[in-house]
Amino acid sequence: MGIYEKYCNDRDINKILDTVNDINKGIITGCHGRYHVMFVVDMVEHILGSLSYDARTVALGKIAALMHDIGNVAGRRNHAQKSAALAAVFLGDSHDLSLEEKNVIVQAVADHSEGENISSAVGAALLIADKVDLSCKRILPVDNIDDWHKNLLEIRDVEVRVAGDEIAVNYIATDAFLADALIGKYTEVPTKAARYLGLACQILVNGRHAV
Repeated sequence: MGIYEKYCNDRDINKILDTVNDINKGIITGCHGRYHVMFVVDMVEHILGSLSYDARTVALGKIAALMHDIGNVAGRRNHAQKSAALAAVFLGDSHDLSLEEKNVIVQAVADHSEGENISSAVGAALLIADKVDLSCKRILPVDNIDDWHKNLLEIRDVEVRVAGDEIAVNYIATDAFLADALIGKYTEVPTKAARYLGLACQILVNGRHAV
């Protein structure tokens, strides 16, 4: 069993992934449970793999992605810091990871909300993967959905391509989608994280520049 699989199969982590949306019902509109987390895991693997990082770094990135939102089980406020604290507990006394590797994971999780202190490729990939998960697939069924999330219902999917010295994020949306909703952290944070990885970043909607 690989190091990522050890945590992916952890009973307590899986319980959080399956219940965090219900716990925060009425507070959050976007999924922070299993769907979102596994999207981020796959996207981190895609980004790091496309940049030819070694298998160990990819595994660390996937572990960070798996744990990045588990703090929502204790409420949405300061969830990144809560997630990092829980990640440190789950990593605990594991002999499969060095202290440095544990620190990389915990720091990436703690920084994943705003990217104020990017300090590893793992953290940069996590930031991009988390922020680009914007589509109808992520919206939870709530009674009083706000206008911003209603707009996201017009995004059908997202494609991320890493080639050469560039990462391109392309949202597949209907004509009703208002691209201005992407301006802010959903463009600034991925661009900052891409820059850390030595990449330019393009944000597109249906193949056309959004901003």
